[in-house]
Amino acid sequence: MGKARFNVSFIVSALAIVAVMIAVALTGDYFFDLNDDVLMKDILSGAYTGVPEGHNIQMLYLISLFISLPYRIGIEADWYGIFLCFCQYFCLFIILFRTIRKTESITKKIALAVIEVLVILGLFLPHLLFVQYTVICGLMSATAAFLIITPYDEALEKRENILAVVLLIIAFLIRSEMLLLTLPLVGVAILIRWGLKIYALEDYKAHIDEIKKYTAHYLVLCFAIVAGMILCIVTHKMAYSSDDWKEFTRFFDNRTELYDFQYIPDYDENADFYNSIGLSKAEYQLLVNYNFSLDDEINADTLLAVAEYADSVKGEETPLFTKLKQAVSLYFYRLHQFSKPKSYEYPMTDYPWNLAAIILYIAVIAVFAIEKEKKQPLLIPAALVITLFACRSVLWLFIIFRGRDPIRITHPLYLMEILILIGIIFSISSKKGTEKAIFSLLIAILGISAIPSQIKISKNEQSLREECLENYRALYEYFENHQDDFYFIDVYTSVSYADEVEQNVATYSEKMFENVNNSCYNHDILGGWAAKSPLSSRKLAKAGYKNVQDALISQNVFFVQNKSKDTQWLYDYYKDKGIEISIIKIDEIANLFAVYSVQEAN
Repeated sequence: MGKARFNVSFIVSALAIVAVMIAVALTGDYFFDLNDDVLMKDILSGAYTGVPEGHNIQMLYLISLFISLPYRIGIEADWYGIFLCFCQYFCLFIILFRTIRKTESITKKIALAVIEVLVILGLFLPHLLFVQYTVICGLMSATAAFLIITPYDEALEKRENILAVVLLIIAFLIRSEMLLLTLPLVGVAILIRWGLKIYALEDYKAHIDEIKKYTAHYLVLCFAIVAGMILCIVTHKMAYSSDDWKEFTRFFDNRTELYDFQYIPDYDENADFYNSIGLSKAEYQLLVNYNFSLDDEINADTLLAVAEYADSVKGEETPLFTKLKQAVSLYFYRLHQFSKPKSYEYPMTDYPWNLAAIILYIAVIAVFAIEKEKKQPLLIPAALVITLFACRSVLWLFIIFRGRDPIRITHPLYLMEILILIGIIFSISSKKGTEKAIFSLLIAILGISAIPSQIKISKNEQSLREECLENYRALYEYFENHQDDFYFIDVYTSVSYADEVEQNVATYSEKMFENVNNSCYNHDILGGWAAKSPLSSRKLAKAGYKNVQDALISQNVFFVQNKSKDTQWLYDYYKDKGIEISIIKIDEIANLFAVYSVQEAN
């Protein structure tokens, strides 16, 4: 009987995932969400350096090495895209299977599967199309928390916790920063599971041995998670232990701090500071336009000095208490701001995620009240719910205060909170299940109401990305047709050509699984997060050059920039280095991009 119920639950869950995949396919094509994912794919596949690399910079080494292995076989496929898509659908399957398996009759299983498919499409549809590794990490962390809080039965709990630990470790390998951000919520999920077990005991004093056993079990679970993370860090540091990788890691961290969390102070207003660190105005301009690969003297110390100075200036302009007050105000505003999203990401809105969370908090309180036995105080469940809300509040205030709250971070946080709340409801035994039916109906209504806007947003984003990709394809086909030449691209040009057109345009990204070509390409950008890495040095050496500054003024090397963008900054930079150059436009592509020959003047 148990096996038959397992098989039915498995089949219903699998069919539900197929339904989601069909809905996604009917909406549009899969895209890498950001150009970051495109570059990671290029590094892993060997398209960047000519050899599949285990060091892809953004991920920890073990998972990066694992994804690069199929590329080494030589089968022309988008293995990185396959990996990301497998992760997201596998996690959704686990979530569906867990909830459906806890439902007894086939009719209820099918009804629940339909509801969950609607909720997935109403909340998560754009992320299933525009796939991003940070979101995948958050989804895996949320799935692990859900597994921990909703074990199928006592006998299987340890085995299922192993799967949860594996998911968390893989998530940590994929995007360590995101996993660390969600880890407190995982801890809360473990605490809630422990608290619900204690709450189910009628007489705490009479079950002291059971309480000790539960406590030891969940402490071991916490230890396993931490031990796995430590092992990942150790192996990563070993793989990046060479002097060049150590120095680049320091450069990468300082670059992240400067560009993601600080800003670049104006040169004229802060000339004394820039002079004190030996940064000329022409070199400063490379920081502004992100083309710092051009100058070998811009190093980790330079970026650290600018970031620390910017932080000190920012602190003087806006006191800490004022910033905290602003963050708290924005946090509470976002909790109850229910305007429907008008586009994929900006202007940013938290609907329908925030409404789903509010509904579930109310549902949890209602379930506890309905299920309460006379002898059971509500102190423990109330403390657990308050702890969850307090934890989510601290995390939200942290990201808002830091000024880094894109949807690839906020939506996984919401998802995790929602799954923990659903896990609480499914973990409490119900006599009639009436309250579960009510909350399921409310969530289903929310999912159905959100689907039309999510489809509209996804299709509009698809259209923008298709148009953008078509123009960049013309650029990259130009490069392919001139294999004997090498091209350096202005960083912001590699991201967008918005300055060249009046209508709204998407930033550059690529389709998954289409026109897959893993052969080494003959171009690079003049900055970005891979700049000054051993990989970029290897790519440059493969093309026959020692540094970017000398390479750019060599024969058969060209510079590409949006056609209306001024090139004076490039002339000023070389002049600052004592080199007079001539910049001649030799070609134009798609009426958007200009190709320049940069030669040392006679």
